[in-house]
Amino acid sequence: MNRRLRNALKGLNAPDVDRRRRAMEPFVRETFGIFIRYLYRYLGNEVECEDVLEDVYADIWENPARLRDVENERQLLRTVYLYYMRKRLREVYRRMNRHLYLAQKDLSNLAAPELGLLDTMSQNELKEALNKALGRLKARERRAIELWRDGMSVRAIANELKTTVGAVKMLKFRTILKLKEMMSEYSERSL
Repeated sequence: MNRRLRNALKGLNAPDVDRRRRAMEPFVRETFGIFIRYLYRYLGNEVECEDVLEDVYADIWENPARLRDVENERQLLRTVYLYYMRKRLREVYRRMNRHLYLAQKDLSNLAAPELGLLDTMSQNELKEALNKALGRLKARERRAIELWRDGMSVRAIANELKTTVGAVKMLKFRTILKLKEMMSEYSERSL
């Protein structure tokens, strides 16, 4: 840990508000690169990372006592993650719906909610119809939905399909619309 960061940490824990204010700027300057790289690995979105980091720095300003015994950068990162960052990351994950695990039955509910298929068909018939619909999709669409159904994040799917996050979001959205349409056609045929 360099001298400026060590002095900034000491200043953050000072009882004098003026000294704390002067110490906050070098602390942010020295730690921003470390924290933003760490957050980017999880979120993959610079804007979200900066928003989370802004909240983290505000939390550190309000309650810097946890940083009192930090001796190296690794310990600093671990402490900041455990006491300041983790809660914010969870909020962002919830907002980005990354915490959802999409099981087969959830895909059925997603593909046929307003069609009344869940009431009129047995679960086996519904699974069979959904599998037929999945079989009629293009290979890329089917692969994206299968990965999503297995609980992978949009970013992980993008890496797997070698495309961008935005393209995967659009692909997922359009594929779900196709599945709804196919299930609607199936319900009309079966009536």
